[in-house]
Amino acid sequence: MIDELARNLRAIHDLERVIRIWEVVRDNAQEVVNESIGNREERGDFVEITPRVTRAFACIVICNTSILAIKARIDELERED
Repeated sequence: MIDELARNLRAIHDLERVIRIWEVVRDNAQEVVNESIGNREERGDFVEITPRVTRAFACIVICNTSILAIKARIDELERED
């Protein structure tokens, strides 16, 4: 019982660290989007969706999906305790 609890706590700790990594990746992708939008708006241009911005948007979606899945797994592990 204690071994299982220790394993769950370790798994939760590791998953929380993974969430922080995904958040850093997502924030970096968001910077790409913000820079692109900011540069276009300053010049009064329409915001053009470039391949770089499209990849950044896709990265943000992947990160958010992964974060939600990890949080769901953490909830499952916490319920087991």
